[in-house]
Amino acid sequence: MMNKCEFGVKSLTFVGDVVSEEGVKPDPRKTSAINNMERPTNKDEVRRFLGMVTYLAKFVPQLSTQSAPLRSLLEQKIEWVWSHEQEQCFLKLKEILTQAPVLRFYDPEKSTRISADASQYGLGAVLLQQHEEQWLPVAYASRALTSAESRYAQIEKELLASLYACERFHQYFYSRGRDGIEGYALQFYLIQYSTKYNSAV
Repeated sequence: MMNKCEFGVKSLTFVGDVVSEEGVKPDPRKTSAINNMERPTNKDEVRRFLGMVTYLAKFVPQLSTQSAPLRSLLEQKIEWVWSHEQEQCFLKLKEILTQAPVLRFYDPEKSTRISADASQYGLGAVLLQQHEEQWLPVAYASRALTSAESRYAQIEKELLASLYACERFHQYFYSRGRDGIEGYALQFYLIQYSTKYNSAV
């Protein structure tokens, strides 16, 4: 078993990630494989490409929104049409993964913040921690909106994003009273609720 161990190294590759003293980043072999993929020519190839990208989802901000033009091709009633929009999406996802940020290790002693956002296609969230004067990412998360959710008003989508962020990162966030979640819709809702409650008292 000792031949499978490494000691005194500054970084190592583990389950598709490169772990170092700085944090976690995607294995260059994974990003290189994605970067070298040819343009998809059918739905199966799109599905394969998105599967490989999704494997590295924690490194990609707003993945559901970023990948929407490609995901739309997988709908059953949609004819195969590779347009400029799909081409730009394909190239953009490759670029994002090539430049993926280093994710910091979670530190329970550091100030923690969650930022959430919503688009017409999906919800996005990022878990951040303060390092001196900078707020740096620990993990990203996103999901696509359902057909019903896509018809919500924008402020409702923003609230849904805040709820999703709290659920997705709850193990890092609950009982940390000094920290917060960012999101205009959530702040607006809390102000409205507070005003309504105070006027009723």
